[in-house]
Amino acid sequence: MDIERVRKELQASALREFPNPERVGCPDPAVLDAMSRRTIEITQSQLHHITHCSPCFQTFLSIREEIQKKRAVRLRIAAAACAAVIVVGAIIYTVADRLKSPAQVAVLATPATLDLRPLSEYRGTDSGRATEAKPALILPRKNLRLTLYFPVGADEGQYTLQLLDGQLHTLLKQQLTATLQNHVVTASADLDLRSLTPGAHTLAIQRIGDEWRLYSVELQ
Repeated sequence: MDIERVRKELQASALREFPNPERVGCPDPAVLDAMSRRTIEITQSQLHHITHCSPCFQTFLSIREEIQKKRAVRLRIAAAACAAVIVVGAIIYTVADRLKSPAQVAVLATPATLDLRPLSEYRGTDSGRATEAKPALILPRKNLRLTLYFPVGADEGQYTLQLLDGQLHTLLKQQLTATLQNHVVTASADLDLRSLTPGAHTLAIQRIGDEWRLYSVELQ
């Protein structure tokens, strides 16, 4: 049995078979409207009248249809609003990500290497001997992820690294851990040199308990 077809036939019959031109026993229009919107409880007698009075049943169905149309419109508006929020959020995220990207790129560490093995070195802190380390190391004034290859004979362990200006004032200081990698004592350091003045500097490296080893460095 097609329940939907039966319902439509019964509904059509109720709209056709119970004319009430005099509107005998019909509830007040405001009451009928409230019953249609279910803002008041429908009594058994009111339900019997509506289903046996074609004019009231027609009004009841019309109000219910209007309610359903308005509900559908509200649902479409809500769906459109949600879609708009999603689109706006995606746009804001994309714009923010694009605006943020240059800053992120700016702070990304640039890989760099300093190979100290072939260089001469001098020990102590006598600034008058700073020119003895040849040739000078060259470092870009960037945010660096620096790999250091220590001279032959250097030991593994904890080191202190300092970058000194021309007057041997400390500009940067960092603790390093040197380990043997591929037969070379190696350490890594994160050095942000972007704010430093270009020119001659001194790289000072000391293994805990040993003397300082100094190297000439040119920042470019």
